[in-house]
Amino acid sequence: MKKRYAICGLSCRGIYHFLYPLLGKNHKGGPNFDKTSELVGILDVDEKRSKEFCQKLGIDVPFYFPKDFKRMIKERKPDVILVVSQDYSHCEYIVKGLLAGCDVIVEKPMVISQEQIRKVIAAEKKSGKKVKVAFNYRYTPTHQKLKRMIQSGMLGKITNVEFTYNLDTFHGASYFYRWNRERANTGGLCIHKCTHHFDLVNWWLDDDPVEVYAYGALNYYGAKGALRPLGKNGKPLSQTEEKKNCPYFQKHYSGKVDPSETPTTGWDGLNLSYDVQYPPEKKRYIYDKEIDIEDTYSAIVKYKGGASMAYSCNFSTPWEGYILAINGTKGRIEIKHHSDPNPTGKTDAAAEKGEIVFYPLFGGKKIIGIPPVKGGHGGADFRIQQDLFGKPSPESKELSLIAGSHAGGNSVAIGEAVWRSIKSRKPVAIGKFN
Repeated sequence: MKKRYAICGLSCRGIYHFLYPLLGKNHKGGPNFDKTSELVGILDVDEKRSKEFCQKLGIDVPFYFPKDFKRMIKERKPDVILVVSQDYSHCEYIVKGLLAGCDVIVEKPMVISQEQIRKVIAAEKKSGKKVKVAFNYRYTPTHQKLKRMIQSGMLGKITNVEFTYNLDTFHGASYFYRWNRERANTGGLCIHKCTHHFDLVNWWLDDDPVEVYAYGALNYYGAKGALRPLGKNGKPLSQTEEKKNCPYFQKHYSGKVDPSETPTTGWDGLNLSYDVQYPPEKKRYIYDKEIDIEDTYSAIVKYKGGASMAYSCNFSTPWEGYILAINGTKGRIEIKHHSDPNPTGKTDAAAEKGEIVFYPLFGGKKIIGIPPVKGGHGGADFRIQQDLFGKPSPESKELSLIAGSHAGGNSVAIGEAVWRSIKSRKPVAIGKFN
């Protein structure tokens, strides 16, 4: 008997990361699970988009509006709920799904606040069902190798982590065209995006965060963006004139698809309409006054076991990637990783290769090369799909690759503490979830 899946949120990520492999239409080289799985329901705010999706893929799957969640459960009897909607709605769908007797797979971030974390964990305990969080960054070869090195004890006791993550002027700016740009929807990019990075460090250290102190600001985007073109006497230009003089637009979009009109066109590979979420008459731009989140973060995170992390994330830089160092009582590990942003979700981009440099406390450095792997997000997408929809590998169990609600909660708790610390200018403690 096939496992039955229903999806909440027909997002681009939900389509190419979750539904394609379930429907046997994964990208070349990726696993497919259509022989063991079936999609039995689609819940979304946009019925037209759902109909287009089914028509283009030649499938017939019942559609439900969010208000009809209970009816979908009753009529379609799913075994698993896939939650890939806007971040603010994750908690509601997770809790309802668990209490209806379904397991849940949720795209990161799991939720957007500590209050919501507690609701999810309480529902998980009450129902006996489980939540899995899709942290694909755990699945890149470089990150897994680093986990093994730490597990081996070659670094000794971890003392601190230095982590800087940069998003270039294309990828970073893209969030400010979309729904991610408002705190009510995401909690901020310190949750929506940085939860990836926080989870990696939590996982590498196998430790829980306990306190955060952070600084942050909106420097590049929004009404007061540093590079926003202005007219005479500092008055705003029309959006048309603004684009003609905007370095972001001129570099990445001049003569191409205008993201202010179609912010996600092509990302799902199907060119589906997105008119409910992005009404055609409302043209979003990166300097809009509605933007109320930060684009620059610096934070110190303290861990229960005594280690700390110095973290920064920048959403407008010349290159994409990260600089990481982990210090221990026996040595230091360094990684500098450059990558090309791949917003379309296609998997035929150039394979990425990694390199880890280990500096023993006494002795010469050692360079560990990581073979290139093809696939989205450095080969991570195909690997996590196998864990989520197929049979987890021995490696998955050995490295604790599948993230549950506790891991999902820890990463969100850091992100929420970051923006709350920025607002209060005080350290923020992270409480217990269970």
